[in-house]
Amino acid sequence: MRKLLLPFLLVLLALPVWAQASILTFTAERGEYFQVAVNGQAINRTASNYVRINHLRPGRHYVEVKVRSRHGLYKMGQRVFVPEGVEANYGVRTMGRSGKAYLRLLSEVPLAPVVVVPAPLPPLYPDYHRHDDYCGHDRYDEDRYDPVPPRHNDGYYGNCRNLLSGRELERLIDTMHSRDFESTKLSIARDALRNSSIMAEGLKRLLQQFDHESSRVELAKYAYESVCDKDRFYYIYDIFRFDSSVRELEEYTSRRR
Repeated sequence: MRKLLLPFLLVLLALPVWAQASILTFTAERGEYFQVAVNGQAINRTASNYVRINHLRPGRHYVEVKVRSRHGLYKMGQRVFVPEGVEANYGVRTMGRSGKAYLRLLSEVPLAPVVVVPAPLPPLYPDYHRHDDYCGHDRYDEDRYDPVPPRHNDGYYGNCRNLLSGRELERLIDTMHSRDFESTKLSIARDALRNSSIMAEGLKRLLQQFDHESSRVELAKYAYESVCDKDRFYYIYDIFRFDSSVRELEEYTSRRR
C-alpha cells in the first residue's frame, strides 16, 4: 500500500510546478498614477498608470494600491483571485474625494498553453579514427589525414593490419621532413612500414617528401605490399614526373598480384 501511495504523493507535490503561470494587470480608469504591492512585495516603486505582472502563481493574492491624484492620496487593500492560465485585467478606480479606491475586474483572457518542444538530438557521425595509446585529438584539424580502416570482412583487405593512424602518419612525415638526405628519409619510411599498413592516399603523402624520382619509385615498390586499398594504388601516379616511372610501377604491381 505504501508503494502505491508514494507515486501519488509525488504527483500531488508536483501539481503546483506543472500549473501554468498567469498574468495580472492594473489600469487606472481615470489615468491617475499609482503604486502596487502584491502579498507585501512592491511591484512598481515609480508610480505609473499601468502595471503588468508576468509569471504570477495562480490563486489568491492580497493587493495594496496607492493612488496619487489632484485630490490627494488614495489607499486600498483587496484580495483577488487569479485563475490558472489567464490574463486577469483589473481597473483601479478612486471614489470622489473620500480617499478610498477599489479594484474592478475588467476581463479574464485565457493564455495560450505552453508547448514544450524537446531539443533535437545531435547527429551521429561514424568515427573511423583508431583510438589507441598514441591518440591525440588536440593536434588534429579538419585537414588532417585520417584513413578509413579497411573492411575486414572483405577478403581483398583481409591482410591489412596495424594501419597507421592519422597521428602516427603526421609524426612520420614530421620526422622525414626534419632530415636533409633522401637516403635517411627513405630509411625512416621503410622502417615505419615494415610492420604497419597504410592507405594509398597516405603513401602518396609520404612520397611527396622526396625530391628525387628514383627515391619515390623505390619507396612505392617497397610499400606496395603494405597498402591496404591496393585497388587505389594508382592514386600515387600523379606525383611522378616521368611516364616511365608510372609504367615501371604498373609492371611491378602486375607481377605482385
